[in-house]
Amino acid sequence: MFRKILIANRGEVAERIIRACQKLNIQTVAIYSTVDAQSRFVELADEKICIGPALAKDSYLNRESILMAALSLNVDAIHPGYGFLSEDAHFSQMCTECDITFIGPEVALIQQLADKDKSRLLAIEKGVPVIPGSDLITSNEELIEQANKIGFPLLIKASHGGGGKGIRAVEKKSDLLSGAEIVQQEATASFAEGSFYLEKKLINARHIEVQIIGDGYHVQVLGNRDCSLQNHRQKVIEESPSVVLTSDQQSQLYYFTRQLIKNLHYVGLGTVEFLFANNQFYFLEMNTRLQVEHGVTEETVNMDVVQQQLLVAEGKEVLNNDVEMNGHAIECRLSLIPSVKTKITRFDFPKDIRIETGYRVGDTISAFYDGLLAKIICHAETRELAILKMQNSLELIYISGIKTNLTQLKMIIKSQEFIENTISIDSKI
Repeated sequence: MFRKILIANRGEVAERIIRACQKLNIQTVAIYSTVDAQSRFVELADEKICIGPALAKDSYLNRESILMAALSLNVDAIHPGYGFLSEDAHFSQMCTECDITFIGPEVALIQQLADKDKSRLLAIEKGVPVIPGSDLITSNEELIEQANKIGFPLLIKASHGGGGKGIRAVEKKSDLLSGAEIVQQEATASFAEGSFYLEKKLINARHIEVQIIGDGYHVQVLGNRDCSLQNHRQKVIEESPSVVLTSDQQSQLYYFTRQLIKNLHYVGLGTVEFLFANNQFYFLEMNTRLQVEHGVTEETVNMDVVQQQLLVAEGKEVLNNDVEMNGHAIECRLSLIPSVKTKITRFDFPKDIRIETGYRVGDTISAFYDGLLAKIICHAETRELAILKMQNSLELIYISGIKTNLTQLKMIIKSQEFIENTISIDSKI
């Protein structure tokens, strides 16, 4: 059993990991930047240590500073959460060299699966359908040539992107070079890696993903999620399970998932993402980490997946089967709308639903990090009842001092398109 774990992240995901560690009687270390010194996740941890100034590249992306903190406090493992260094193979390798467990798959698998270009090639090799696209782009000449070959509209995608970052839709040739430059800059700032490739843009597709956990020998499928409702490629509302799939289509989805992972000896949590268009699945990418939307899966499979992630990292075996999902869960992402107001003066939520947040009244929201304020999660026996529960819950949320997308969430949940489930990744919200 791990004795002490350092959490290489911040905010609500750091709190989520701390709670899972507490259930297992594992001590926790919170790292923090100078602007996060008074944050709640720092208070909740058993130990804390500052690892740099506000800019992510100087703190939460600073591999050397984080490892020095881990070594100085004698931790057994590092949990990277999501974002930042969660899929950084170099950081994982550095942890291994320091005899510290990186909670995630082995370095070679991160290099192969978290890299969108390499995972796409693996899917082709495994017979899993992929979206038409290019290999990594190495020059402007190749960019123009491949774009003309694929055709417009298309997507420019960072090979190490995630969370909606490092993706840009291009409708016409005149926007190609500027779009590629923006993707490179964004990916480099968020993930310290700017390589990218091109992908055909599918129209009216659904974004459906499969949660898995592996122990190196077996892979257990923990249901699926529909994450089609997005704003500029950033997920806004997620559901589990996807109710648009027939039982045969779900079986096919799980077959493709297992086919991709087969014989890889995968250890840890992972999410295999697909686009579903014209009754056909297309492999999109794999995330070798905990997902933001893991809560809707936990609600429908009745499992603490973060706790299971910790246990698997210690050698626990998993069942080689697909779990049965119960009921329906919906998650709304409450996010900050940038403004001059940054201090929370009221932050009230209903008591009978699940809220994941790293903030409280009196906190000042930093402009240096992601604007996610809270995840609002409702579970019920059916999708219809879950929608009704979410509608009622959103009306009972009161926030002041900052601007949020709460009004937009209320409108979406009540919209005919959402209720009738006719949404796609191209839906205008």
